[in-house]
Amino acid sequence: MDKFLATFSLTYKSKVKTKSFMIFTGIVIVLMLAASNINKIIDFFDDGPDKVGVVTSDKEIYNVLKKQGNQLDEGAKFKRVSEKQAKAQVKKEKLDKAYLIKMTDGNKLSGKILSKDTTSAQQKQKLKAALSTIQTQLVAANLNLSQNELKQLQSQSEVTSEVIADNANDSNLSEAQKGFNTIMVYAGLMLIFFIVFNYASQVAMEIATEKTSRVIEMIITSVSPVTHILAKISGVIAVAITQIVIFIGVGFICFFAFDISDMLKGFKIEPNELTMQISIVGIISLIIGILSYVILAAILGSITARIEDINQALMPMTLFSMIAFYISLFSVTNPDTQLTKITSFIPLLSPFVMFVRVSSPDVAIWEIAVSIILSIITICILLWIAVRSYKNTILSFDKGFMNAMKRIFKIS
Repeated sequence: MDKFLATFSLTYKSKVKTKSFMIFTGIVIVLMLAASNINKIIDFFDDGPDKVGVVTSDKEIYNVLKKQGNQLDEGAKFKRVSEKQAKAQVKKEKLDKAYLIKMTDGNKLSGKILSKDTTSAQQKQKLKAALSTIQTQLVAANLNLSQNELKQLQSQSEVTSEVIADNANDSNLSEAQKGFNTIMVYAGLMLIFFIVFNYASQVAMEIATEKTSRVIEMIITSVSPVTHILAKISGVIAVAITQIVIFIGVGFICFFAFDISDMLKGFKIEPNELTMQISIVGIISLIIGILSYVILAAILGSITARIEDINQALMPMTLFSMIAFYISLFSVTNPDTQLTKITSFIPLLSPFVMFVRVSSPDVAIWEIAVSIILSIITICILLWIAVRSYKNTILSFDKGFMNAMKRIFKIS
């Protein structure tokens, strides 16, 4: 036990002190702090509300547009100007944009948006809707329609929706709630991929370096191969968990120290009943992913005969992680596809894919449990193979995958 703890402590301390650990941790912390204060950062670079000019010969049209100002451009300040002034002030950036409103024959209104930048289709649609409302009122006035008749003319049909599903209540999420889930999944997916791949590569490289430099021959004279590999894997996993705890701690500090709740409301995104489920499964997926890929990397590192072959040896692990990452990435907006459902139960793919699936209210608890159990069984099998491979191949320099497999399982 003392030898295990000594190797574990040495591995843990050496990894925590590495530049890669400090730099990556520092970058993520800075990004978390920046994200927590993104509203203040935007306000710092923002030059205040938009200034909008309105060009029209009809004062009543200007007053109506000004009343509908928040619908056209939220928080904007409107002022009435001439066409010449509008063009000059937009050009000099004294106005952000200007609305040029003209009335043609038959009381038909037409509008033009003057700006230095390309006008979005959404801005055009908002102005079109506002002018259509004004035009309807003008036509109604010419036809001597009463206010009640005008209201009947403008009344819209009512459209409702009903979700036909076992969990219809959970499925009835607003766009703001879905947006929050999507942001969480994207951020979590990136974090899981980089942490898992980073630590797995480190383990494989370190074991291959010890083996090919013959350092391992001195190590196993005092520590058994099984104790050494288990301590090394445990040490790397402890470093990864330390990093996760740091991120969670910084997250809690940011949540209570900064006005994140108000910021989320300002950006019209909000947590919901699925947020806790996504968070819990995300942490479990991260731990399972680290265990699975670190142990797999230890196996691949131990069967490498030359340090020059380490990248080739890691190809299966790289392939699995990239497949899992891209399936997950393209499933974020549609987590209920058949491919996503199947791969969420395949070990080595499931830590990524199941994390994406839990953002959908249609996933059942038993599906999450089965996926986790299958991954745990796979981890146990990989750990058994890792112990055998380290014990049987660490002093072997046989070339070829099949030769390494024969030695691991002692096939004659």
